[in-house]
Amino acid sequence: MNLEIPALIALGMAAIPGGLFLANLRIYRPLAKPKTPAGTPVSVLIPARNEQTNIRATLEAARANRGAEFEVIVLDDHSTDGTARIVADVAARDARVRLETAPPLPAGWCGKQHACHVLARQARHPLLVFMDADVRLEPEALARMAQFMTERRAALASGVPRQELGTFSERLLIPLIHFILLGFLPMRTMRRTKSPAFSAGCGQLFIARRDAYLSCGGHEQLRDSLHDGIKLPRVFRRAGFHTDLFDATDIATCRMYRTNADTWRGLGKNATEGLAAPATIIPMTLLLLGGQVLPFICLFLARPGSWAFAFSAIGGGLALIPRVVGAQRFQQSWPGALLHPFGILCLLGIQWHALGRKYLGRPMQWKGRDYLPTQGHIKTKVARVTLALFGAMLVSAMNSRAEAFTTPAATTNLICPGFELPDQFGTNHTVSFPRPNPTVLIVADRKGSEQIEAWVAALKGRYHGRLTLIGVADVGGAPSWVHGLIRSSFRKKYPYPILLDWSGRLPAGLHCQKDSANVFLLDPTGRILATERGEYGEEARRRLMERADLTVRTE
Repeated sequence: MNLEIPALIALGMAAIPGGLFLANLRIYRPLAKPKTPAGTPVSVLIPARNEQTNIRATLEAARANRGAEFEVIVLDDHSTDGTARIVADVAARDARVRLETAPPLPAGWCGKQHACHVLARQARHPLLVFMDADVRLEPEALARMAQFMTERRAALASGVPRQELGTFSERLLIPLIHFILLGFLPMRTMRRTKSPAFSAGCGQLFIARRDAYLSCGGHEQLRDSLHDGIKLPRVFRRAGFHTDLFDATDIATCRMYRTNADTWRGLGKNATEGLAAPATIIPMTLLLLGGQVLPFICLFLARPGSWAFAFSAIGGGLALIPRVVGAQRFQQSWPGALLHPFGILCLLGIQWHALGRKYLGRPMQWKGRDYLPTQGHIKTKVARVTLALFGAMLVSAMNSRAEAFTTPAATTNLICPGFELPDQFGTNHTVSFPRPNPTVLIVADRKGSEQIEAWVAALKGRYHGRLTLIGVADVGGAPSWVHGLIRSSFRKKYPYPILLDWSGRLPAGLHCQKDSANVFLLDPTGRILATERGEYGEEARRRLMERADLTVRTE
């Protein structure tokens, strides 16, 4: 059996994350010791639901911080244990600690995102530290994070605390957080660009500028998500802000899970928004199997002294180097590092299991709450996981040449900037103002595209030929390595141009709403006369038609 080719491929696939991991260690550094007391006060915000085993130690560690002015706000999120009582006891002894009670969880919200949203609006200080109730801060953590925000001029930053590990599954799987983060994210590029494609963070510990948080919408923009680690930085970047990363190993500790079952459920609860996302899971499975498992299979099968054996040995070494270095640098498990290939297989098992649950419509339970998959039954899901459905809706709208959408909104009377975007065929389209006719600009992401069809069906016969429609697909969150697949999918199915905004700048500039159709009625000069966001409805249709009728008659 000739193993030279697969062994050489495995070597190459192991070299990329291995080399990137080592390169990133020069950037992903511990925070500097504070030179002076932090000049910017900090609000420490802790969502807590049934955290009586953790919350006292977490509060005592936060209270021990020095070199920074701070407050600590704990939001009791309808706990059924002694969480609120413990926080109230600590607050009675320290005026810097406050206990707040969460309002009822609104429909469509994830519990943690809602709690963080409420906390941010109760905070008094310019810097917001969002941390889980099981995170313990070191005494200078707040001062060091505040100094980092000043020096780096970031709007949002995050770091992975030192992970305390107990069970076998924790030792095997939790250290893969660092491996995935540093092995597949080019941090130099991340720091140079605001592109949402380079969004990364750790949901256990975030620090944000309050003004930037309120400006971009913060957790409200990811209300139905369980994956704030990726989604919150993406919200900031889509709004034009810089986000950054730092090594939090020596400023915080966290024990994520306590049992093997909790580890499996915890890593799977938001998997379909990360590695197990339908557009991500196949290429990531190939990359991880090819670079982290295949070298060891080839090494086992190859004849000692052969080229295949040499390639496999080098590939296996490159796969293990990040784990060995990480075990020392981040105080991780040595047995877990040596069992790295087995850990990768288990991680992929969790990802595929999570995706299967999503396709079957089975809810994910976390903190006593059930979270249904956001995209329904498997028969509709298979279609929705492709951007082609979005293209179909926009193409249908373009082909009908029937448009008009309204409702007064915050963007009304603003000027839409000119822009240049490519379509799926690679042709650049320049949209500038003034234009001969009034224009309807539709901007939507994949989920938002579901709301377009009803608008078009209701209004397509009313303004035929009197308004020009421009459809923009908001694909700013798509990683660069799937751009070709997206373009190819659009080209194969639809002959009409669909403008693709890979940067997310246009949606951010127009304050587009996530998971909604964003429809703008523009006069010939580009002034936004009316805006409609969200689903089609009778009242919105009436308001919209009134303004569209007036616009067409005036022109």
